[in-house]
Amino acid sequence: MFFIFGISPKTINTQSGQFLCPVCKTRSAYEIKEQRSYFSLFFIPVFPVGKPKQSLVKCLHCGTEMPPMVLEHNT
Repeated sequence: MFFIFGISPKTINTQSGQFLCPVCKTRSAYEIKEQRSYFSLFFIPVFPVGKPKQSLVKCLHCGTEMPPMVLEHNT
């Protein structure tokens, strides 16, 4: 019997809402995505390993990924 295991990244959506996108200049929806490494067994993520990496804000209108500080400067 053999086991296939390893560590792989997985991206999850942690938050969503509306904001004024600085790239496409429209009021659109956004998602905050966070990437984290998971221990996987038979290519199925089982549990998280380590700390989450930097989160990114993705505009759902134009698809641009930006740092979370764009939400602080939003009016």
